[in-house]
Amino acid sequence: MDPFQTTKKKKSSPKQQNFLEAFKDVPSDTPKSESFDFENFLAQQEAKIRNQERTRFDSIRREEQIIFSREQNQVKTQIESIQIQIKELAKDQVGLMEEIDITAFQAVVSPGKYHQNFFERLLHLIKLARKKVAESKTWLQMHNHRGQCKSAYWQGVKKSGTSFMLSADRTVSTQSG
Repeated sequence: MDPFQTTKKKKSSPKQQNFLEAFKDVPSDTPKSESFDFENFLAQQEAKIRNQERTRFDSIRREEQIIFSREQNQVKTQIESIQIQIKELAKDQVGLMEEIDITAFQAVVSPGKYHQNFFERLLHLIKLARKKVAESKTWLQMHNHRGQCKSAYWQGVKKSGTSFMLSADRTVSTQSG
């Protein structure tokens, strides 16, 4: 050192004016780890979300199937109970006809206005029941015929495929309206 030199050493001025740039230049004590792979992270997150959506969708589908099968079973039991009631009514109908035959052919001991009213009402009831039965019979025949036609149509589709279903001859019969 020179004694004549009275000037002190100047501190080196910062190379950067901005604090952030200076902070970048400061060496870190921690070793640098692997770089973060953002695309891989996004792919993992998407897969996770897809799995969550799939499990949610599967649970909703199971719930819907349970509800649908429960409703389907209720409808099935209601149909079976209605069919049982129809069979019982048909049996009762036969019994009713036997009772009407017995009543119609019994001799009236002391005929009067009461008996006349009774037989007139019975005749009216029988005519009304016969009319309803005839209407029901024609409706049931038409329903059964439609079922036979539908089964014949689908058998033709099963046999010939779409050529039967889309043929020009069938378009008129399958159009709605």
